[in-house]
Amino acid sequence: MSELSGRPNILKRLNSDIIKNALKNLESATKAELVQETGISLTTVGVILSKLIEEGEVQNQGYDESSGGRRAERYTLNLNYSLAVALCVENKYLDYAVGNSAGELLEEGRVEITETKQINAVEDVLNSLIDKFDSIKCIGIGVPAAVANGRLFTGTKLEEWHNFNVQDYLEKKYNIPVIMENDLNAIAVGFANNHLKEDGVSSSKFLNMIYINFMTTGIGSGIIANGMLIRGFSNYAGEISFLQLGNGDTFASTVTKEHTNDEYANAIAIAIGNLSCIVNPEYVVIGGDAFEEYNLDLINEYCSRYIPQNVRPKIIHAEDYREDYISGIMHLTIEEMNSGIRLVTTKRL
Repeated sequence: MSELSGRPNILKRLNSDIIKNALKNLESATKAELVQETGISLTTVGVILSKLIEEGEVQNQGYDESSGGRRAERYTLNLNYSLAVALCVENKYLDYAVGNSAGELLEEGRVEITETKQINAVEDVLNSLIDKFDSIKCIGIGVPAAVANGRLFTGTKLEEWHNFNVQDYLEKKYNIPVIMENDLNAIAVGFANNHLKEDGVSSSKFLNMIYINFMTTGIGSGIIANGMLIRGFSNYAGEISFLQLGNGDTFASTVTKEHTNDEYANAIAIAIGNLSCIVNPEYVVIGGDAFEEYNLDLINEYCSRYIPQNVRPKIIHAEDYREDYISGIMHLTIEEMNSGIRLVTTKRL
């Protein structure tokens, strides 16, 4: 904290973010409860709450029932003060959603892309949403490729975006922060939030999972290790189409060429075995339009040959990735929107 002691504006913002996070976690709180939760002094909590109420970011819910003394005022976040837009862009369509800071969706839909340039469809959707919602504070865009510094550098879709910094262009046009994310990373985050937590995964910070998606254009994956989305130093992590399986064959070439069921299951099991040695996932989720679901039992059988039982991941079939995709982009966009100032910047799900 010593480096912050001479920076009162940064300390004010830091304390404000801590209080907002506490309100989000508690859903509502009195000043005394916020002091207990955050360790910030009662005077500072009161000053910050007054400012946040004046700006509309926090709402006063009224007074608690009296327990014999002075009734305490209760406060809650205005969840609609900051809204996020999530876009999932493909060649022929665009899914979109608007959500508040708690992830509640206010609007969602899909538009077909009839233009030759996908950026025109993106702008049309953003123009409409920004006209309708005046509290949009962050935009997230999912794309079927690895992304670095606003540019796509893998994949065969959205070719015009490979030499065009979409992120920089949109940020300058709308004066709103924009994040761009690989589709499989977003799908992995969405699946973790939508399904695994429902199955009793109580703490995402311990989650270790790989989501493998089979499409007609290739294979990709999203990797979560100890609750953190793994991107790698150049955002190339998860591009397992190029995973070498021996004899010069890649994972993608092996499963897309003509094959028997055993050859298909064996190749996937080898890939899972190799990934297990590196990431040691508890779950491997497999899905996608091109996945041969009828080979799932055979894949499990081959995995049992290559991976010891005590470290073998549970294999889960994902029937439809689309809901997880938009959910994951929304989650990541809200994370960015709510990030503020942190003493510890490591983000977990």
